[in-house]
Amino acid sequence: MAKDMELEEAGFLDEVAGQGFEGMEQGDVTIPRLLISQQLSDVVQAGSVPVGHFYNSLTGEDYGDTIKVIPCHFQKVWVEWKPNQGGYVGTYPVGGLEGVTGDVYSGMKHGENDVIETYTYLLILADHKDAGYFIFQSTRGNLKYLKAWNTAMMYLRTPQGKPAPLFSSIWEMTLNKDQSKSGKQYYSCNIEGKSSIKRVGWVSKDTYTEYIAPARETASQAVLIADQRANVEAIESSSTEAEEGSF
Repeated sequence: MAKDMELEEAGFLDEVAGQGFEGMEQGDVTIPRLLISQQLSDVVQAGSVPVGHFYNSLTGEDYGDTIKVIPCHFQKVWVEWKPNQGGYVGTYPVGGLEGVTGDVYSGMKHGENDVIETYTYLLILADHKDAGYFIFQSTRGNLKYLKAWNTAMMYLRTPQGKPAPLFSSIWEMTLNKDQSKSGKQYYSCNIEGKSSIKRVGWVSKDTYTEYIAPARETASQAVLIADQRANVEAIESSSTEAEEGSF
């Protein structure tokens, strides 16, 4: 009864929904990243998240080894790291960093630093919509599985046979053990060497209106802003996997 009364008293807030944030821009909030816990991840070492799970970079919340996601935006960016991913330097639009040598396939350098062209997705967790938006980024070892996902999304058609938008569907991601060229184990979105990412349904109109459409309005800015902070943990795996994984 008390709960019903509380909801009734708060009903007027719907009339002023979203107001008061006029001076707050995308850069004034922190966007969490969806990370994969590897053997050397801080959360694994601390015992708060088991190895091979998805987790929230800000809260440390453990989402398990299987999650459902809705992609709102895709963007390739250049991420600059100190040698051997010894420390994050910056995120830039593709081609937006002067003085880069080499290429995407053989490896890019900015002076002594490594530059890695990175797939970046702005996601909603289908079962945790109120957690907000997440940035999910690729490593080289996960890249081929994400390419397969991109292909599936690109060729997906609506029930009427038209090209489906990127944000049309809910996709399930499952983590399994993988192995680098040197034989070191890590976790990626694979199942028996193929992508584990599978489509499980269409998004609802309500989900599009309430969550996806607002995300789309500032998506490209969100992607570039997400990593512009000083203490960024390595993307989602050990530097060994990131270096040795194949494109």
